[in-house]
Amino acid sequence: MLTPDSLDTHEEVQAPTLVERVEMPPAREFVARYVRRAQPVILAGAARHWPARTRWEPQELARRFSDRAVPVVRSGQGGSLFDPWNGVNYAPMTVRAYVEAVAEHRSDLYMIFRVQDHLSELLDDIEVPDVCARAAWFRARFWFAIDGTAGPLHADLPHNLYAQVVGRKQFLLAHYRHTARVYPFPPWSGVPNYCRVDPERPDLTRFPRFAGVKLELATLEPGDMLYIPSLYWHQARALSDSASINLWWADGVLRRVVSVAEWFMKARGLNL
Repeated sequence: MLTPDSLDTHEEVQAPTLVERVEMPPAREFVARYVRRAQPVILAGAARHWPARTRWEPQELARRFSDRAVPVVRSGQGGSLFDPWNGVNYAPMTVRAYVEAVAEHRSDLYMIFRVQDHLSELLDDIEVPDVCARAAWFRARFWFAIDGTAGPLHADLPHNLYAQVVGRKQFLLAHYRHTARVYPFPPWSGVPNYCRVDPERPDLTRFPRFAGVKLELATLEPGDMLYIPSLYWHQARALSDSASINLWWADGVLRRVVSVAEWFMKARGLNL
């Protein structure tokens, strides 16, 4: 597990600051204090009472969904979960087969899928917070990985509530004002919202501007939620076998921007 002083980086890289941890405030207060200020925050225990806390244990998922096939990300050439020009390396796999792979500690697999498209029943296991329950645009994505699995530093257009349901996970985050310093892939690539730099082990010879990035560190315990503002850069690593769901939402102008981005992704056939 990373700590503010243990990040494996060059001495020029600043130690990360800890993300604030609070109890879930009322929706109006949450929007004023965090959404409008684009400030990440850990909402301690906000999902602790969800039925998903027991229903998403690996063996229970295998029992409930058994032979249902869902997308799984497989490591490609070089061990990466994505290709810079072709996008993410998805392949179908049954839930039971994936749970068996987790038991075998297969490190080349990461279950990631859009809940509404593949297992909408999972939404019956959660309680959508008021802040996004009535949003004009709402999507959810499910994440299931073994201990040590990490994704790339990336950003999303919608606001994001990331709920850690089973196991523990750690995030590194960076404000969108650091966009030029995190070296995103170009817009014409297969992963235009991903970064080339590894925030845990940045190569400052290749990516010298990263030395000026002020990282933030968030560790999620089971039942915690993390608010990630729109366009905020973030990277996650599982600290144990882990099941999570993120809740994306957008209203107003942001909703229109997200809708255009969805059209753009579909037109280009991007796998993200």
